[in-house]
Amino acid sequence: MSGSAEAAWARPAKIRHEVNTAICDGIHDRISPAQQVGLVRLLEERDGDGTTPFNKLKKPAQGPSWLHFRILARRMEWVAALGDTYVWMEAVAAGEVTDFAGEADAAEVAELRDYKPVRQIALAACLVHKARMRVRDDRAAMFCKRVATKVRKAKPELEEIRLAEWEIVEALIGNYRTVLKNIDADGPAQAALVKAVAMTVEAREALDGLHEAAPVEEAAQRLDGNVSPALLTVAKALVVQAGRLERPHSDRGGLRRVREAV
Repeated sequence: MSGSAEAAWARPAKIRHEVNTAICDGIHDRISPAQQVGLVRLLEERDGDGTTPFNKLKKPAQGPSWLHFRILARRMEWVAALGDTYVWMEAVAAGEVTDFAGEADAAEVAELRDYKPVRQIALAACLVHKARMRVRDDRAAMFCKRVATKVRKAKPELEEIRLAEWEIVEALIGNYRTVLKNIDADGPAQAALVKAVAMTVEAREALDGLHEAAPVEEAAQRLDGNVSPALLTVAKALVVQAGRLERPHSDRGGLRRVREAV
């Protein structure tokens, strides 16, 4: 390869390196010294199982369960406590953040420790930012899945409740219709009452003036038939009963309209 061709090939790579360096410098400068220490600690500290907190940033979400949902909530708090990553990534294109985070995700902890401090912190910051966004999205998606599972399981139970309540409503409507039919001015109860009053009046008029000690024959003669000695008492009772019964008042056909509606 000639010198000119080699120079032409190296020029874009050099420009790319300069751009990436400028981006890393900008991210680094927007991170406070205390937060920088926290990012470096991600590569140094180790949990009980021997893994670093940096590796925890790479872990994907587990299956949708309330336990895993609570784990994601704690992880979100932990990542948010590292710093405001949106301030760190200010004026950095989303594609650049994704590329830097991908480089950090693909690298081992030992490899990142060999990076220059500025680039090391910048790459770690990009991975923290993407992890923060991923945890937020994973938590929302897991919540939706859990709610959808609850709704799916609740549908048969809700349908059973709806059917049971509908049976109760139908029974109440039937009973209400019967009540309205009985208290309506044109209903069977009122017709029976009118008939009972008429029969009582007829019996009372026939037996009017009849002495209680009168023989059965005299009462039978008045009624054109055979009667029992208790007929007079029954007639009096019917008169009292008919006199105490009153026809329910209707509101200008309102009962009829309600009955037709149900």
